[in-house]
Order: sequence, then structure tokens, then C-alpha cells
Amino acid sequence: MKQWSLLLWLYALLVVGLPLAGLFNAFLYSVGLAGPLATGFTARYWQQLPGETSLLASLGFSLYVAVVSVGLAIAIALFLVLRHQAALRRRPFPTLLYVPLLFPSLVMAFYLFQLLSGSGWLARMAYQLHLIQSPDGFPELIQDGAGIGILLAQVGLAFPFFTLLFQSLYVDARLDDLRSLTRTLGASGWQFNRRVAIPILIRRAAPTLVLYGVAVLGAYDIPLLLGRNYPQMLSLFITTKLQRFDLSDLPMGYLIGCLFTLVLMAVIYVTTRWTQRHAL
Repeated sequence: MKQWSLLLWLYALLVVGLPLAGLFNAFLYSVGLAGPLATGFTARYWQQLPGETSLLASLGFSLYVAVVSVGLAIAIALFLVLRHQAALRRRPFPTLLYVPLLFPSLVMAFYLFQLLSGSGWLARMAYQLHLIQSPDGFPELIQDGAGIGILLAQVGLAFPFFTLLFQSLYVDARLDDLRSLTRTLGASGWQFNRRVAIPILIRRAAPTLVLYGVAVLGAYDIPLLLGRNYPQMLSLFITTKLQRFDLSDLPMGYLIGCLFTLVLMAVIYVTTRWTQRHAL
């Protein structure tokens, strides 16, 4: 029992204690009580926060990427699960869904860079087929203002996972039996999907979907390779602040990172409580 108690305390230290210590250290940086610029308590950096216009652009861009990519991945996964049950239960399609899950996000980003860049495979093929005058004439699909490359990478990684998740929930909830029951009551397939299947799947998967959205919101390697210098996603924006040679940017970087972490923790907590309260 003592060994298990010790292991539990060590686990608590790793997953709770050290992150909270890092968060507290970031807070001390933001109020001038830690770091190379520490001169005593000050609220100067907090007062300067509303003037960080680049922060608002990064926040908006990050929310856009997270909402659109997760939304598209959910839509694709629901379409496959609700409309193509036969294919999902027949080899090799279920096995193929696991293949993208084997790729680290950096590998997916590098693959799309090689595929979609102006000097990539598709651009060269289009040039050889005389569809464009030069490889530079290929549409900007990566490092573009709309973040298309980032969206494609995130959707490509997310929809196989969501499909497997929804398929497991579909079987667990016995939705095939519910579909047959609603048909005997005169409901159409569209009505069953909209009023029964989709609400059940979304509610049961809600905690996982929120956690995945948080992971996309804080993604680093995919935006680093496929995104522009402006607007940057929040993870890149914070890292840039922390890694500049100008030490005066350090407190602001730690402040934004601290607030970002606290907001994400609050979102996860509220969403988890709400899904538990409204669980089916």
C-alpha cells in the first residue's frame, strides 16, 4: 500500500504539481517578481495587454482554425458513420482509418508541404500537364492567409479519429435498433439522423471533442511549417515573445501564456461539468 501511495503522490506531482509551479512562475514573471527584468511588483505588463493588437489577431486566427477544422472533421465523421455503415464494417476501410493516426502531426505537415507548396508534387504535375504556366502559378494552399494548409492537416488527422470514435459510440448506443424503431413509427432517415443519432453521438463524444479542439487551439508544429508569420496561432505568438533577443518581451509572453492556460483549463472544466450533467 505504501508503494502505491508513493506512486500516486509522484503521479500527482508530475501531472498537477509541476504544471501549477510553472503556471505560478509565469504569473511571477508577468508582475515583475521573477526573471531577468524583476525589479519588484508591477502591473505595467497587465496594463499593456489591451494594446497588443497582434494578440487579438492571433486569438481570432487560432479560434478560426480550431472551430473550422474540428467542425469539418466532425461533419465528415458523422457523414461516414451515419451514411456508410456497410463500408465501415468491411475490410480494409476500418484499417485504413488507423493509418493517419500513426503519423505525428509534424509528419503530416511536412507531407502536405511537399504536396501542396509552389514547388510541390501537385504544382509540378499541373505544370507538366500544362494546366499552369509555371509552378509559381499554382494556388497558394500553404502559408496562406486563410490557413488552408493548416486546416487540411488538422482535418486529415482528426476525421479518422472522430470516425472511429463515433463508430464505437454508434455500436454502443445500438443506433441500428433505434433506426429500425423510428422507421416503424414513420420517421425518415434524415429525421432519425438529425433528431436522434447526431445528438446522441455529439453529447457522448463532447468531452473528447472539446479536448481535441483545445489541442488544435494550442498546436505548434503544423502552424510553424504551414502557416504565415502573420497572423500566427497563439502557440507561435507566445513562443516568439519568449524566444526574442529583446528581454522586455519576456514578461508579456509569460503573461499571455499564463492567461491562455487558465482560459483553456476553465473551458475544459465547464465543458466537462456540462456534459456530465446532460449525459445520455
